[in-house]
Amino acid sequence: MSHNSIVALAIGGSSTTGAAGVEADLKTFAALGVHSAVVITAIASQNTRGVQKILYLPREIVSQQMDSVFSDMNVRAVKIGMLGNREITEAVLDGVKKWHARNIVLDPVMTAQSDSSWLIEKGSIQAMRELLEFCTVVTPNSFEAERLTGVKVRSTSDAKKAAKALRTKGAEAVVIKGVRDGGMISDVTLHKNFRIFRKKMVGTGTHGGGCCFSSALAASLAKGLEVEEAFEASEKFIDDAIGNSVRIGKGLKAVEPMAMLMKDAERCVVISDVEAALGEVESCMRFSSIIPEVGTNIVYAIPYARSTEDVAGVVGRVRNAMGRPESLGGVRFGASSHLARAVLKMMEFDSSKRAAVNVRLTEANLKSCRKLGLKISYYERGEEPESVKRREGATIPWGVESAVKMAKGIPDVVYQRGEVGKEPSLIIFGNNPGEVVKIALKLIPPALLKNSP
Repeated sequence: MSHNSIVALAIGGSSTTGAAGVEADLKTFAALGVHSAVVITAIASQNTRGVQKILYLPREIVSQQMDSVFSDMNVRAVKIGMLGNREITEAVLDGVKKWHARNIVLDPVMTAQSDSSWLIEKGSIQAMRELLEFCTVVTPNSFEAERLTGVKVRSTSDAKKAAKALRTKGAEAVVIKGVRDGGMISDVTLHKNFRIFRKKMVGTGTHGGGCCFSSALAASLAKGLEVEEAFEASEKFIDDAIGNSVRIGKGLKAVEPMAMLMKDAERCVVISDVEAALGEVESCMRFSSIIPEVGTNIVYAIPYARSTEDVAGVVGRVRNAMGRPESLGGVRFGASSHLARAVLKMMEFDSSKRAAVNVRLTEANLKSCRKLGLKISYYERGEEPESVKRREGATIPWGVESAVKMAKGIPDVVYQRGEVGKEPSLIIFGNNPGEVVKIALKLIPPALLKNSP
């Protein structure tokens, strides 16, 4: 059964990095379930360290591309990025008016983030101002907002003034991106009212971020979201894309707009692998001999995991049920708290250590770990700073970090001997659940294994 695609149009320059310009737009639209038509305005020879050369396409080629798209497709939204010169800007302006384009998001690209080189002829800024009259949303950064309005943007208060000025020029809504706000960075939005989205400042993982954000806005509008809903969806999208940025060159890291799609694919694999490992545990009756009082969990994180919701575990853990290991529930993301936080912290030191299992701490188990050639480290609960104790959920990440520092490398096993009211624990880390469970099974005393079904 066929269905009609939601079509949005990306107008902008092509970047050789594949992580900015229309290439970033294409990925963003695809990630959000929108088909992208494309109008190329320029070809930028660019890498993650800067822009080397730009070829601007002739005005008539840009106009023809717009005619080709609009005459054939039901374009529900338009994202406009790099325009470059006055002729191209005027061609896009004429095309927008000619085809009565709707849901226009203008990202008024003026400089390259990587080296601040100009990507637009200064004479085209006036034509860009005329485009504002037709825009649903305009998304300048602080510098671009200054050039369009004459208002110096040094704070969120300044950004509000600039946003109001842009509204008077015709734009229905405004987002002024990346306003420095102490140690934070803010996006100042104005539609019916002002809203400020604050986030931690990121140093390097932002190549293509502006393109992806405005594309996410356009895609959201194409799908029928209201402006306020589009703001929220796009802020969440870009936070995830920046949080999963990748190193593709020697300069800035590039945002990853496909992160959510990759996560979704990985989640199925992660669940399946934890279920298989759980099956191994439950099929070995004498595994119950190494289950601690609090129970055993098996956890596995997706790549680029950022929270416990990105870590799968056994619901209710595995318990010793009259000498037989039994899980109380299935495998779910977010099912583990303690062990998930341990894996997340270990991944900060070695991203391949995505899996863990906890077992009873005994001298025999430690001895077996040494015989297996595993790198072992530990931390002392009694040395935990009061500031850490006061923070909910901070103890285990602190402990793992302390153990890594003590080991002067990445340990395979981390243990702690507990304290009053806190059970000792031994955690085995590895690349996948099968690996860590295989190690755990080797800790079962041979005499017990002989009697295991």
